[in-house]
Order: sequence, then structure tokens, then C-alpha cells
Amino acid sequence: MESTYPARDKIEYIIAFINEFGQRFGLTDLQAYRYLKTYDAIAKIDKHYGALHTQDFRGNVEDVATYCRRMGGKL
Repeated sequence: MESTYPARDKIEYIIAFINEFGQRFGLTDLQAYRYLKTYDAIAKIDKHYGALHTQDFRGNVEDVATYCRRMGGKL
């Protein structure tokens, strides 16, 4: 199924998300990216962009952190 959202919008959102996640947990952007990638969170953010980008950003960071913990993450 083809995405109805421009790739640029999704990429900008994911980059901003990684940055915000890193700030929340005291990580560099690279560390945040690796952590999220390890627990498949980047793919989930991409898949659910349609809903995520309309919701509170900080709430989404906490939700994704919870998801990562369920997948074995320690943050």
C-alpha cells in the first residue's frame, strides 16, 4: 500500500522524534537513533505516522519508550 503522506514530512517527523527522544533520556541523536532502531521503534513510527503526527509529541515519546521497554529496552 502506497503512503498518502509525503516522504519528506515523515522523514522530518522521525528526525524530530529522534531528537526529542534523545533529549528526554539524555542521549545524543546517534544514541537515540540506535536505541530506537534496535527495538524496531523507527519502523513503528514510520508505519503509524498518520496517527502519531496528529498527537502530542511528548506523549508519543513516552508511548514509544514504553513500547521499547516491552521489547527489552532499559530506558
